[in-house]
Amino acid sequence: MNIKQLGTLVSVSTILGMNVITTKAFAAPIPIPSITFGKAIGSGGCTVAGQLLGDDKRSLSIILDNFAAFEGQRKICILRINTTIPSGFFVQNVQVLYQGTVGVKLLSKGSTLSRSYIFNGGALGLASAVPKITKFTSDNPLFQEQDDILIGAASCGGKGQLGINLIEKSTSGSSITVDTADLSAGDVLLRIDLSPC
Repeated sequence: MNIKQLGTLVSVSTILGMNVITTKAFAAPIPIPSITFGKAIGSGGCTVAGQLLGDDKRSLSIILDNFAAFEGQRKICILRINTTIPSGFFVQNVQVLYQGTVGVKLLSKGSTLSRSYIFNGGALGLASAVPKITKFTSDNPLFQEQDDILIGAASCGGKGQLGINLIEKSTSGSSITVDTADLSAGDVLLRIDLSPC
């Protein structure tokens, strides 16, 4: 099966998980709080076809339509999700793992995946990650790229917005798709570490 046969439905799962750290000796464990997510919005070159909140109330799967670049195309996906971090907690670190598929024919210059982040307001603070670019020069039926982001929290709990900006760029003879059939595996895996204020 080639990349074009994968179809136009592209899935993106965003899973947000939290680790809670306590500094009280011998204290009872703090229950792991939930993050409240608003409706995910996609623009640019993708649309959000649906979203599913995880059982742990701290994960969110987002299904995107039309996020694949073929034969010299450039596709942009701008994702925005309003979030509420529980009172008494702030965000420390975020890890984002991308999974997808790349096809590269002989003599092609390959494809790239660029990404940048915006974390505004509340306990999300501001991201200190520089934009990342990964170049693919050979076929890869399942690539995985992880970004580690440090967060400067603006407050202790509260409302904010999580933003991910993605650009897929292909050259002649290549294609790139951020896609997965298994939503539980996820093609975008976001992990958020929380700490008490």
